[in-house]
Amino acid sequence: MTVDPRWYESFFETEEWLLMATTRDPERAERETAFVASHLEPGARVLDLACGTGRISIPLAEQGFDIAGLDVSNRVLEVARAAAPELDFRQGDMRELPWGDGSFDAVINMWTAFGYFDTQAEDERALAEVARVLRSGGVFILDTANQAALLRGLQHQGWSELANGTLLLEKRIHDIVTGRSQAYWTFLKDGKKRELAFDHRLYTVAEYGELLQRAGFGERQVFGGHGTTELTWDEFRVQIVARKDR
Repeated sequence: MTVDPRWYESFFETEEWLLMATTRDPERAERETAFVASHLEPGARVLDLACGTGRISIPLAEQGFDIAGLDVSNRVLEVARAAAPELDFRQGDMRELPWGDGSFDAVINMWTAFGYFDTQAEDERALAEVARVLRSGGVFILDTANQAALLRGLQHQGWSELANGTLLLEKRIHDIVTGRSQAYWTFLKDGKKRELAFDHRLYTVAEYGELLQRAGFGERQVFGGHGTTELTWDEFRVQIVARKDR
């Protein structure tokens, strides 16, 4: 089974993704927002990279941070703009950010929104853009899945029922040679079926560290569970807080 290498251009435009993005685990969004805020200076200028519907950036703005957001999907941005029309939400590609050098005190990338591109060189280009738009000493917060925990506990198939009664069937694959993870989703409701798939590179924590160092980030901290637990083999979420070299 193969996934279109440009899957991300259409995946987030679908109503199925929008349903998941707006209904899944609001308590998790609260924990993520609190974690991010704890690493920001009061009133910091923050770019939410792959901001989606604004589930993190809008609460941060309500806490007094100066927020901008970028996402590839116009559909999710419609939701974000409707909820917070005063914020600077833009459609675009993280490999070519539409802001000038040193525009932000911090950049955040949440909910495993990194590694979508077909090559590592493109991922490194995205990190170079993050470093470019950050001021000297600025902070980059990356929230992603812990590859070690994923491999230890990978369930190749699963199902769940979404908020509107849609049944979601999942098939998951991880290639230990390439480090790429794929998921195939089948949505069933009222006798209708819709299928979506995504493919992304999931780096190890050590590999993220090397990528960040090459992009110009020196000091790094690693957290599990949004700062609530130590990162272990079994902690599925990992957060890396990196500071751009001065």
